Amino acid sequence: MAKKSFLAEVNGFYTRVYHACVLHALTVLLIFNTLTVCANEHIPDRRKDQFPKTPAHLVVPLPYSYPGIGQGIFVLGNFSNLHDTTTDFLATAVTGDAGGYVLQLDEAPIIDEHLFVKLYYQDIDRAVVNQYDKRGMNDTSKNDYTLLDVSLAQEKTATLDLTFFERRLNFFLKHTESEFEVQAIRDNNGNLIMALDEPYKAQESNQIYGFSVDLTDDYLDPKKGFRFMLSYQDWPAERDQDPSYYVLDYNVLLYIPAFETDTLVFNYYQSDAHVTKKGNTNTADIRQELNINCAPTDTECLQSEQELIDDFINHRTNGTAASLGGNNRLRSYPQGRFKGGHSGFFGTEYRWNFKQEVAPFNYLFWKDVRTELQLAFFAEVGSVSETAGELWHDNRYSYGTGLRLVAASGAVYRGDIAYGEEGHEIIVYFYYPWE
Repeated sequence: MAKKSFLAEVNGFYTRVYHACVLHALTVLLIFNTLTVCANEHIPDRRKDQFPKTPAHLVVPLPYSYPGIGQGIFVLGNFSNLHDTTTDFLATAVTGDAGGYVLQLDEAPIIDEHLFVKLYYQDIDRAVVNQYDKRGMNDTSKNDYTLLDVSLAQEKTATLDLTFFERRLNFFLKHTESEFEVQAIRDNNGNLIMALDEPYKAQESNQIYGFSVDLTDDYLDPKKGFRFMLSYQDWPAERDQDPSYYVLDYNVLLYIPAFETDTLVFNYYQSDAHVTKKGNTNTADIRQELNINCAPTDTECLQSEQELIDDFINHRTNGTAASLGGNNRLRSYPQGRFKGGHSGFFGTEYRWNFKQEVAPFNYLFWKDVRTELQLAFFAEVGSVSETAGELWHDNRYSYGTGLRLVAASGAVYRGDIAYGEEGHEIIVYFYYPWE
């Protein structure tokens, strides 16, 4: 058994090395092609400086209400382009049903206009999170979930961004370490199903390598052109029972000018998990690992336990690709609503720039320079499945509208409302979707 496990590890190692080499070969080829076409007159010129340093800040308490998270207030402080650099700093304190804080340092230059570092730290010590009963999209409804009482959700991320030719050619390397603990399971109305004797604990670490080619007229606010991104995300097994797999993500964006100032945007995105070593899918072992200890007559507890076991089996067999739902893709659904071994997405958005002017403003708590006011209309379709052959057999849709303020600091203050067959969601965020 040890010999088989060793050989499986070796095979997984060489498989990851092979795909990394393929990625690097594609990168070299893409660099060559990019350098070849950089002088091509059909590539849009950049409209403005790609490294804006206009100072801005936003300090405001905001209410939140998210399915599976609860309600409360978070106090947000966002400071852009500190000390005449591209450095941004974000601090968020969370109170209410969830508690903790988030710190983020972004675009801090190591080599000006070429190499940047981003640091992210999250420490949440109280939250209630949706755990959807079924992966994929077949035979699932919005109420098919239980709630997990999370007593720890900690994440640390460091990212290096390397960029050339006014952000036309970009490389990134990201390392993430996360840890979480679950101490109780509740039904979707918040009623206690089971308090765990010992909190269930899990740790994960992963690396993402990737690059993008940006042949648009502006990196932060494109009006025309084309953008392509490819990333490789490695998920090594943290424990013997965990799977080893990697995820390849592809993101394609096309920007088409409309009328004098508007833009029509198309986005195709796909995420595929490739398992190199399956994890332990033995039901008895997973039940012992979870340590829920349902009473033999407690059918609700037993059902929730089995649903968690099924989720573990699917994850350890097929891996987990990028989920759909939340701020960016299938916006009418909660964060992480649909997940599986493979996911695909297509969206289109019409951005009506109804007012363009350079207008500084300073409301004490909010300071920036407005360059555009924008109304957006969007439609989206997505699919999630366990196997590649089943992708696009079952689909979900979103549509809606949004109001955006585009600022000279590089921020896009965005408010969207999206509708779908499970209801609607309201999104307040700082960046365009799909980027």
